[in-house]
Amino acid sequence: MEEQHHIDTQLTHEQALQAVAQASEIWGATWERQGAEGRLHLPVLAGLRHGLLSGRVWIEPAPQGSRVIFRVDDSHFRLHWTALAILVVGAGGGIAATLWPFFPFLLGVAPLAVVVAIGAWILVASRLRTSTAEDFLDLVEGQGGSEDPPSPVQPVAP
Repeated sequence: MEEQHHIDTQLTHEQALQAVAQASEIWGATWERQGAEGRLHLPVLAGLRHGLLSGRVWIEPAPQGSRVIFRVDDSHFRLHWTALAILVVGAGGGIAATLWPFFPFLLGVAPLAVVVAIGAWILVASRLRTSTAEDFLDLVEGQGGSEDPPSPVQPVAP
């Protein structure tokens, strides 16, 4: 199944291709320019999954500049098994904490079960990230066709 993402920019065709190359370098993607278009291999994050989107990028004229289009031809995702295991342990703690009124022998472990359940949720949920093809295209638009990638620290004028 092919999916397509696009963004309209105020860049010229060549500036847009240059912005894709710069954004690829910043993102950690692999950009292979092939004339007026190219192939992109984009690492992405989707919650408990991480993967790689591969596809073709080309530029079309738009009313105010150009449209950058990324068509995904191939995608591979893997599940982050460690985070899933932590959530399963936390779910066990949540179940034990919920069932102690029906099974009084669980009363002794109920406080620990609550801590395990909440701790697992906080540990995993605080580290979940997403980075999608749309985020990459927003980065392309932010590059604005500049010659050099933006530096993380802006100099202060005296």
